Amino acid sequence: MIHSYRILFPACCLLAFLSVSFSASASLQQFQSSWEASEWVVDTAPKHCSLTQAIPRFGRARFEQYSGQRLTFSLLVDQPPVRRQQVHIRSEAPPWQPEGIERDLGNFSLQQGKTPLTIPREQALRLYYELEQGMQPVIEFNDWGDGKDRVAVTLVPVRFREALPKFLACTSSLMYLDFEPVAEKRVFFSTNSASLSRKTRRALEVIAREYRKKSDIRIILGGHSDERGDPAFNMVLSRQRVSKVARYLRSRGVPAGAIETRVFGETQPEVTQSNNRAWAMNRRVTVWIANR
Repeated sequence: MIHSYRILFPACCLLAFLSVSFSASASLQQFQSSWEASEWVVDTAPKHCSLTQAIPRFGRARFEQYSGQRLTFSLLVDQPPVRRQQVHIRSEAPPWQPEGIERDLGNFSLQQGKTPLTIPREQALRLYYELEQGMQPVIEFNDWGDGKDRVAVTLVPVRFREALPKFLACTSSLMYLDFEPVAEKRVFFSTNSASLSRKTRRALEVIAREYRKKSDIRIILGGHSDERGDPAFNMVLSRQRVSKVARYLRSRGVPAGAIETRVFGETQPEVTQSNNRAWAMNRRVTVWIANR
């Protein structure tokens, strides 16, 4: 189940600004949430957390993190761009802070599609910290029509801090990985078993073949169990499963030095329900591929 928490800004605190304004010469198009209606919405799911601000007549700005992955920032739009271009991001002080404070946050590529801008962890954290400090990140680019106008999309920091406890509580429950996966696959097991089925062996053979083609990668194995049984037993069973998978990969030409293992037991279910289907999905070894 996904829960939403809406953080509203009191209308009495600040003067209202227009959501979209255009300069008299139509040379600048500005998009942002109004101060009194600004909100950051926290959405939580078992393997996903997001923190979103709606930008009227434009789209949404979103921080999000999936289980086993790093934080990212994305810009989602109502009307997708028709061509690629560069965007510039800077951070400025809001009207109630001293003028003259401005930081250059860099240039990024704007792609085609409904999510034209996705920023990886390091730069996403920079945006996150700017908002936490009460600054306004501004995303600037040429308009998506004839490109003659300049567009400025502003993220409003109002109530950002108030939303953080719920967002951080969600992200703290996600599985943490000390590497950045570039691919992920799963193989599954029978109840209380670490034996490799024929289907599992075929899947592992494909992974071994991929390694032989591109040997400059790491293979990280994560062992899991379903929720039934004693937690200590489930950890042992998870360790047996990753050991069997690692042994099979070595037998297919993957050197031991390229394989790493993690053991999670029942702590990171793929499906959180308590039924046969969920248990079958949770009895697994996750195979992550990462660059060296």
